[in-house]
Amino acid sequence: TTDTTLHLRCIFQLSAFDADSVDAILGQLARVLVAMGSDASLPIARLNLLDAAEQRAVVPARGEAADEPRTLGAILADAAERSPDAIAVDDGARRLTYADLQARALFLADRLVETGVGPESVVAIAIPRSLESALAVWAVAGTGAAFLPVDPTYPQIRIQHMLTDSGVLVGLTTSSRRDALPDTVTWIDIEGTDAGRTPHTGDTGARQAPTIRPDNAAYLIYTSGSTGVPKGVVVGHRGLNSLATTLRGRTGVTAASRVAHFASPSFDASVLEYLLTWSAGATAVIVPTTIYGGDELRRHLADSRVTHAFLTPTTLATLDPGGLDDLECVVTGGEKCTPDVIRRWSPHRRLINAYGPTEGTVAADISDDPATDGANVIGGPIQGVTEVVLDARMQPVPIRARGELYIAGDAIARGYHGKPALTATRFVADPFGPPGGRMYRSGDVVRWNTGSERCAVLEYLGRSDSQVKVRGYRIEPGEIDAALSGHPAVTFSATLPSTGGPDTSGQGATLVSYVTTTGATGPRELRDYLTSRLPAQLVPSAVVEIDDIPRTPSGKLDRDALRTLRSTPLPAQLSATTPLEQTVAEILAASLDLSSLGVDDDFFAAGGDSLTATRAVARVNATLHTDLAVRSLFDAPTPRALARLLLDDTESEPRPSLTAAAREPEFAPLSPAQQR
Repeated sequence: TTDTTLHLRCIFQLSAFDADSVDAILGQLARVLVAMGSDASLPIARLNLLDAAEQRAVVPARGEAADEPRTLGAILADAAERSPDAIAVDDGARRLTYADLQARALFLADRLVETGVGPESVVAIAIPRSLESALAVWAVAGTGAAFLPVDPTYPQIRIQHMLTDSGVLVGLTTSSRRDALPDTVTWIDIEGTDAGRTPHTGDTGARQAPTIRPDNAAYLIYTSGSTGVPKGVVVGHRGLNSLATTLRGRTGVTAASRVAHFASPSFDASVLEYLLTWSAGATAVIVPTTIYGGDELRRHLADSRVTHAFLTPTTLATLDPGGLDDLECVVTGGEKCTPDVIRRWSPHRRLINAYGPTEGTVAADISDDPATDGANVIGGPIQGVTEVVLDARMQPVPIRARGELYIAGDAIARGYHGKPALTATRFVADPFGPPGGRMYRSGDVVRWNTGSERCAVLEYLGRSDSQVKVRGYRIEPGEIDAALSGHPAVTFSATLPSTGGPDTSGQGATLVSYVTTTGATGPRELRDYLTSRLPAQLVPSAVVEIDDIPRTPSGKLDRDALRTLRSTPLPAQLSATTPLEQTVAEILAASLDLSSLGVDDDFFAAGGDSLTATRAVARVNATLHTDLAVRSLFDAPTPRALARLLLDDTESEPRPSLTAAAREPEFAPLSPAQQR
């Protein structure tokens, strides 16, 4: 008889494939052939390449069952009831017990309620990271309203947009920040209330608690917008308890733990810190806003006996992990982790890689063992989260195939405040969940991979759009280009991430804007223009003026050609007059990738940013055996001024004379803007 069976034989390179991958490919090919034989008219788009096991595992992939939803106010109140005498907040100079913090918060909450604040209201918190900002979060949570963190150092135009767009009528701030804030909001000075000075001893038990539902808004976080206008993400309470439970289980945090509060309140990682700390009855250790990273942060973590911390890969890249004996667990996220960070930080402590967009309530996936999984693996869905990876036709892709990640379940946000059309575009119907369910289209390109014990985990591959991550912040380059287009002298702009990103340097991605102009302005003026309109993390490291716009043969913008262009070194206005000035000028120029820098040239006007500033200061300290803080370069931004500062420092505090040393620091501290 004739054998009608089709036999497939595959020869593959072990350096490129493993046996499981090849088996999967052959299985998919077999399913295509079977489908062709069954119905040759079947459209290719309708072919199902997943086998039954893959279908069960990843369509959708499910985290553990969600915990019962609890509001943020309930989570905090429970902690105060369980551990009233435990320390809730410690800023080094002041410590508040849970009972004191709750009493002060309820007193302040009553003040807010008197102004009409309640569920579905939004209260701005314009307070830098501090004991007062923690108190403000507790107070707003007690009213049932949503809190909106507003960085008071943001440009006025940005702050005004956030306040107007969100509909805020009442805000909390401190006396030192009040004068710089718009008068369109009624501001309550925390320091000017009894809540800010002494514990409230009144009868808080008789207070009528507001009725808060899981789908009420818990907080708003504004993120970069591709149209040039930042958008407010409205996050409800529904996913908070499951996230808190997951964090406690994965990190091992207990009531005896001391958790660093290092994230800027405007960065949603601060919400992760709140839940990690207070849901466990632990102590929040406030890192001063004058500390940005590097050895300053390492010393503070050690001296404060911090046991748990969330630190971005960029921050970890600036730290020496040695001497942090109390630090049991580090959660990292906000941007892609690097092999070097994993190699240095995995030994001797637990390192956890957390992934999640703001629209997914901070963290949707967790990789418990980056050292084994690899830098690109972001793990699997946490409690209450379901995920599916789809192709352009909204069809599930097989394991190991590329696709876009869609997130569903309790963690997804309500949408974008006041932007129903954008919300409908990004939050779409979930055909894999219960009727009426939604899923968030993340824009992240991923693939399922087989992790330990054959469990499917996600591997992050990049973005499906132009969005980039800079020091943990999500940046739409289009917002920068929209701001540049508002300048009357700019005729074209394109902002791109630099090639020296986190994969190569471990120092994080930076942005470069390429412009054509009428000649009536220059790179320095354009950076100043952007600084007056955008938060620090959106201001590009450099603005490069070009003569012609490079195009591909099809007429499109040639982004690769743009990246080969470099800014022209600034002419040295004045030469150094002392060896110290010369050394400082050379270090600053090298940090900017310039051949020279004039002794009176401003480091930041020459293209410096927070990242290059931290590296420059680290080089100065290593070369001259000094101990400058990063803030020094912001205070003295020219080679002459910084050299003068170094001399003043040595004259006021005797130490060995300043001599250059041929060594390069391995770790550089972060700058103020990096934490904004």
